Amino acid sequence: MNGQPEELTVSRYFKNIADGVISALKGMKITFSYNFRASQCIEYPEEREVVADKTRARLYNNVDDCISCNQCANICPVDCIYLAAVKRPKDAPAKKTSTGSPIRLDLKQYTIDNALCCFCGLCTSVCPTKCLTHSNDYEYTQYNVDGLMYDYLSPELRDWKERIVGKQDAIAE
Repeated sequence: MNGQPEELTVSRYFKNIADGVISALKGMKITFSYNFRASQCIEYPEEREVVADKTRARLYNNVDDCISCNQCANICPVDCIYLAAVKRPKDAPAKKTSTGSPIRLDLKQYTIDNALCCFCGLCTSVCPTKCLTHSNDYEYTQYNVDGLMYDYLSPELRDWKERIVGKQDAIAE
């Protein structure tokens, strides 16, 4: 009361022991109640976590619709998008995106370094053709950092369209 500890009596001693036992039993009650509940775990490879529609996971660029405007690379705060394009020859046949926008530049390089990406979503918000999107694909671990550099002009990444974007279309339906 006045800064001095209470005098320890025999009754106070046993009351402290009883309070300790009661406190431990309350904690153990909570612990044991978790042991008898239904499992909250998922069996990962067989069952996958359902992610929200607006999840910002792996970036995907549908390079067939990319007009090489360079806006994504310019707005990226960590400079993880590497884009190179050359002007299309005048005698080349006209190309258009799936939305009808004319393609005036030939894309020569479109690489994203996911080891640097902070998944802020700025690049997807400025894309005029909406070809650069965040997918719901969160399973892309690598053994070394070099494996997180994705060249979207490579045939194997073009095949991702069915696997990654197709999942999003199925989720949207």
